[in-house]
Formats: sequence, C-alpha cells, structure tokens
Amino acid sequence: MAAVPEGMSQQESSQVVNLMIDVSGSATPTEEQSADDRDNIANVYNSMIKDKIPSTMFLTQDVSASSLVLYLTQLGLYGNIEFGMAGNHSDEKLSTMPYKEQRAILESSYSYASAAHVCGKNEKPIRGYKPLSFDQNEDTYKALDDLGIEYNAGFQAGIIYAPGHEDDVWPYPVDGHDFYAVPTSSYTVSDGLMPLQDSCFKDNGLGADEWYDALAAKYNEIKGRDEPLVISLTTSISGNGDYLDALKRFIELAKSENAAFVNTTQLVDMTRAGVDRVSAIPVRTSDSAACPDCEEKKSAGIDDDMNIGNASASNETITIFVDMYNSTTSG
Repeated sequence: MAAVPEGMSQQESSQVVNLMIDVSGSATPTEEQSADDRDNIANVYNSMIKDKIPSTMFLTQDVSASSLVLYLTQLGLYGNIEFGMAGNHSDEKLSTMPYKEQRAILESSYSYASAAHVCGKNEKPIRGYKPLSFDQNEDTYKALDDLGIEYNAGFQAGIIYAPGHEDDVWPYPVDGHDFYAVPTSSYTVSDGLMPLQDSCFKDNGLGADEWYDALAAKYNEIKGRDEPLVISLTTSISGNGDYLDALKRFIELAKSENAAFVNTTQLVDMTRAGVDRVSAIPVRTSDSAACPDCEEKKSAGIDDDMNIGNASASNETITIFVDMYNSTTSG
C-alpha cells in the first residue's frame, strides 16, 4: 500500500504528476555547446508551456553562472516554472566534503539560483534543493537547515530514503531537520527497483521506448491510489531525440487522463495540508514579495534593458538584474 500523508482524504481525485527537471550546462560552454544546452531547455519547456504545465527546474552553479541564466529568467517570467538549487555541478559528491565546505557550496548555489528573476515581475524564492547525483549526508542536511530550505528532492521511493520511510511516496518531514524529503517515484525493471529518472534509464542501457513504457506503466499502476507520480528529467537527455518524443507522448497520455500537474513546492504543500486536490492547496501569500533591491539599483544607474520580444504578447521592455555576490550583470 502507498504511504498517504496524515490527514489526507481518500476521495477520488485526479492523478497528481510532478516533473522535476535537472538543467544541464557548464560554466564555460563553447558557442555550439551553449546553443545545444539552450535548445534542450527550450524543447522541454515547449513540451509543457502550451498547457501551462507547472514544473520545477533545478539549477547548478555551472548553469546559473553561464549565459543560460538570462534565458532561464525569461522562461521563468512567462512560464509556470519554479526554480530550485542543485549544488555546484552535476557530478558533485558533497558527502566527501566537510560541513564548512558543503555549506559554502550550498550558500553559493542558493545565491546564484536566487538571481534568476526579474525585479518586480517574477520574484522566485528558492525553496528546494536536489543533489543531481543523489549524494548527500547529515552535514548536507544541516547546511540545508541553516539556509532555510523547505524541501530536499535527493530521495527515491524504496531506494534512497530517511530511516523509517522506505514505503513513503509522498513528501515527508525528515526527523531532526526542518525540511521535507521529496522521493522520486520508482518502478520495477527486471526484478529491481529503478527511480523514474531519465538519466538512470539511459545509463543502464535502456532506450526511450523503455523509458516511456515505464512512465506509462507506473501511471497506470498507481491510477486511483493516493500516490503522486514524481518524475526526474534531465534537459540534456529529455530535451532532444527519442527521449524528447517519449516525454511528449507521456504528457499527452497524462493530459488525456486529466492528470493534475504540480510543481515540487505544491506537492510538498499538499502533504503539509493533507489534501489530495490541487485546488485545495493553500495559497502562499509570500509569493508576491517585493524586490527590495530594484529601486536602489536603478538609482545607482544600473539600468540596462533586455527586451524579451516574442515571449510576451506586449512589447514591454523588461529590466533583468542578475546579482551575484553584489556584482550585477545586466542583460
């Protein structure tokens, strides 16, 4: 039986689907690599935007420090996207580092990810963290507590879990810490559990058809249960080729079944509130917080503009400030 958050009703509701997206890129890409990275992000984004499907994009420092951050800021302005932080780079092993080093990396990642917003337009508080290699330890947890992070997506249902939570499929509070664990869904492949993560399937020699079959089978397996479907995607994999086709096919399947898509914060809020309907998620009043630095920066003469053109129905000119360690870059 699936583990159900305490207080959650058993009434019939739409299947809940959460898409967590690891954004691929490097800090110093070649022009060709940068174009490929941007195309991959755009392809994943475009597969969701027509239906305003919410999702969570996790940004490494490599991505946030590159030119991709301006493009991501643009998507965050016009799309239903939540941003989270994801450490320094994709193959990072935080568990090998002492607490002080881990905290410094996570503080830096928080600052970089927080910069991807437009002042006065789409302030995006960074509430979540996802170690892209699922590598972490108690020192990581302590650093996340220090940063006030609300959820940690470095878990996999039945595979990587906090003590006593092997069967949990919804987010759950981690004992002794201030954040919720968010487990990626898992599926049995060849008599073994695998997380529903595209990179895991590809690394194990499984093709896009097998990836789609697993997504569709898991969807059908849990249909009618109080269990969310939490999927981990990578833009470098699901942003092109057969894996992109598999993503589009799955989205069409879920849409045809009237699935309810949520970002990761919404998924956590469902657990907190004990609700199983998206319409019942409590509204966060803090989402409309102001950007206190904007007027100060404008007064200081930092007033370069970036016209994001066709992304908006209007011809409004938007000022994008990317502020990293008090050093401002304008697009």
